[in-house]
Amino acid sequence: MIRVWGLAWVVGLLFGWTARLPLAAAPSSPAATIPTEAFSRRPAEIAKLSPQAHLNQLRFAVRFRDQVSRLPILGIFAMPGEEIHFTVLPERDGGRYRCVAGAGNLKPQSPEGWRWAAPDQPGLYPLQVSEEDIGDTIAFNIFVMVPFDPESTALNRFQLGRFREEPYRNNPFYNRPPGFVEVTPANMDAPVAPHFRLRQFLCKQEGGFPKYLVLHETLLLKLEEILHQLGERGIQADTLHVMSGFRTPFYNAAIGNQTSYSCHLYGGAADIFVDRDGDGAMDDLDGDGESNLSDAKLLAGVVLELEQRDSLCCPGGLGIYGPKPHRGPFVHVDVRGWPARWNG
Repeated sequence: MIRVWGLAWVVGLLFGWTARLPLAAAPSSPAATIPTEAFSRRPAEIAKLSPQAHLNQLRFAVRFRDQVSRLPILGIFAMPGEEIHFTVLPERDGGRYRCVAGAGNLKPQSPEGWRWAAPDQPGLYPLQVSEEDIGDTIAFNIFVMVPFDPESTALNRFQLGRFREEPYRNNPFYNRPPGFVEVTPANMDAPVAPHFRLRQFLCKQEGGFPKYLVLHETLLLKLEEILHQLGERGIQADTLHVMSGFRTPFYNAAIGNQTSYSCHLYGGAADIFVDRDGDGAMDDLDGDGESNLSDAKLLAGVVLELEQRDSLCCPGGLGIYGPKPHRGPFVHVDVRGWPARWNG
């Protein structure tokens, strides 16, 4: 059955692909120390999740910035002192809601809304919004980033390279990052979504800790929905393997990429595949006995259908890559804000 519907999507994918679009130091404070044991087990809400669990299991959602999430846990990325407004979007009348923050300045704005100002010290700060009567909780892991001087090319001896000054197409997605998440052995296993952790998005360039990255909440929401849609179709996985997440401009150039506007540089792209057996390669998704291009096309079909059907799913790039001698097939997804399609 999986092979039948997969082939139907593949036919659609083989036609209508558009031309490939261009892909797109200030002194830092030490990140707040987070005990390693804080991430040795997941919160109860996460432990109860199965890979195929409905994302709509929570009975309310929370709006922040221009995002809406009903995931039980999500990473948010903020600058020191930045204000973020959290507003509950209830699905029933009469609910009583509570917001608790471990640090920062939290002020109620209404029975269903709060304003939170980030601490000045970079680090990881939890915030939770709960429905008191039914016990549903949405937890946010808020990473306060280390400020970065865009004229610099390194942060604490970690090579970043140089970002383009002008955003591509005047799209704010391509603005130079104002700061970076400082990643250490203490926080690298922090959950940033129910089925993803911070470490999965690290740049692969050599060097010790601390490392630095940027990451878009929109990408996390999209990856979770892709995983959910796979589960709905009988392809159940604990996570998606992120072959490449964030890339610094320095690393991007070092591996021979000529694209100075790659979405990877802005924390809004991931090269992914399904790897349930942990062998480091795409699983045989269509049941033909091989890991090959057709499996990447099947995964891309899920992403394409999601973008076309779900108005909340941010459109972006979708590239299909077949196997090479040094790697298996994979799919590129990003959240640039407009559709782009290509075959790698």
